[in-house]
Amino acid sequence: MDTFPATLLALTVTTPLIVGLVLLAGRHLPRGFASGFAFAGFALPALFAPWLLVLWADPATAPEQFRSVGFWGFGFGLNGLSAPLLAMTALVGFAAGVKALGQEVEGRNTYLGLILFMSGGTLGVFGTNHVVGSYFFHEFALIPTFVLTLFWGGEGRRPAAMQMAITLTVGAVAALAGILIAVDAAGVPYGAATFENVAQGLQGAARIPAATGALVLFGLGALASLFPFHSWAAPGYSAAPTPVSMLHAGALKKFGLYGIILLGLSSLDITGGALGTWFLWFAVANVVLIGLVCLAQRDLKQLLSWSSVAHMGPVFLGIWVCGVTGQADGLDAAAFLMVAHGLSCAALFLLANAVRTRAGTYRLDELGGLATRAPVLAAFFVAATMASVGLPGFGNFWGEIGVFLALRAQPLWLQALVASTVVISAVYALRAVAATFFGPASEALEKRWAVAPFADLGWAERFAAGVLLAASLAIGFIPSLVTKSVNPVAAGVATFSQHNAQTPARSVVPAQR
Repeated sequence: MDTFPATLLALTVTTPLIVGLVLLAGRHLPRGFASGFAFAGFALPALFAPWLLVLWADPATAPEQFRSVGFWGFGFGLNGLSAPLLAMTALVGFAAGVKALGQEVEGRNTYLGLILFMSGGTLGVFGTNHVVGSYFFHEFALIPTFVLTLFWGGEGRRPAAMQMAITLTVGAVAALAGILIAVDAAGVPYGAATFENVAQGLQGAARIPAATGALVLFGLGALASLFPFHSWAAPGYSAAPTPVSMLHAGALKKFGLYGIILLGLSSLDITGGALGTWFLWFAVANVVLIGLVCLAQRDLKQLLSWSSVAHMGPVFLGIWVCGVTGQADGLDAAAFLMVAHGLSCAALFLLANAVRTRAGTYRLDELGGLATRAPVLAAFFVAATMASVGLPGFGNFWGEIGVFLALRAQPLWLQALVASTVVISAVYALRAVAATFFGPASEALEKRWAVAPFADLGWAERFAAGVLLAASLAIGFIPSLVTKSVNPVAAGVATFSQHNAQTPARSVVPAQR
């Protein structure tokens, strides 16, 4: 075992946790020291995690890398899917941290400490290859999410926090039940229950309880805002502080997708029979129905919150089509989109808050004309919007077009529904850009400007947004940064799906002849 990368991985996860603990214990630490210490807690993982992705070796010889063994067999370790997700999470956490450091809030050290805990927990989700360990890191990260939303959130924070807590707890309990049943059925000791070991054990298991796949799919699906278990997401993101919205929508929510791929799709046949039919229709609802909900939004943050739910639809469809056809291309695209969406989604939440800070509102009918008063903010927001809708050059393009191409053998009506979302997302995204930055300024904005003229995007906000957009452009122009580790995982998962897809009764939607 190469100890240097393993140590680097351990530091990536533990650094924000240790810094967060110090800030929570030292609520009266001097502001300057606390700010510098917190910045280090956010910045070091953003240096270490991409470095680990660069160090990633040929997975043919090492499907799990940088592993360090700790208590009860648990340890840190990466697989081909978690490596790029860890790098994305670290960059999103850094941008969220820069935003948090620029906010003036009551109990600032506690606020920063909780965000560091949330960031560290989310890094732990992808920093361990242990099934149960990854789950508990997710639950650890959810605790500060609820607390931050409840005490530092905006309008409607109490009902939103309660709804998030109830829905996600129910989903998490269902997912844990499915995970524990799967580990038991695989015959793997809990100390050795890595995703690979559990998947291999399940593929060779004589009998797996029928409900296991449903518990894993719908339990983890609720955590990833799969329709109809999505209702917590938009109110929660709208009410949460901006760094929390960035971290949860951009990174923590991906745990549900991550578990569905490595546990459900790789060994539980979640795309076959009646379960697969429900999965398909729920994924289509994410794409189409939530897209139509986005068209009705008149509040910028509400729009972004709902669109984060809609953008999960193509990811779910990429997972589904891999299971049905036994081909890896849909899963390749879905995994790529998970990384790209995290970057663009976090950038949009960051920049939308910059609009709110200057204009005093998220209401689209109270904005307008901001491009003349804050041209840099307008340029960054337009770039982030183009990334979100899949403009070539940004990472989202490869994910979205890859999912669409993977559906080419499916019925025309399914292809048409998915293709329609490209138009729907472009309409609501470009309408929001036009209403916010172009055309005449609203009367409310003119009055605010007359009383207190505001500055353009600050350097800290430019840096944070620039990091996220630069990363999106990097994987857009050099997709191998992601695919070199993801493609072998997708190929391995597709092997199991291909075996099931060869059964004539297996396909949920027959291929078009």
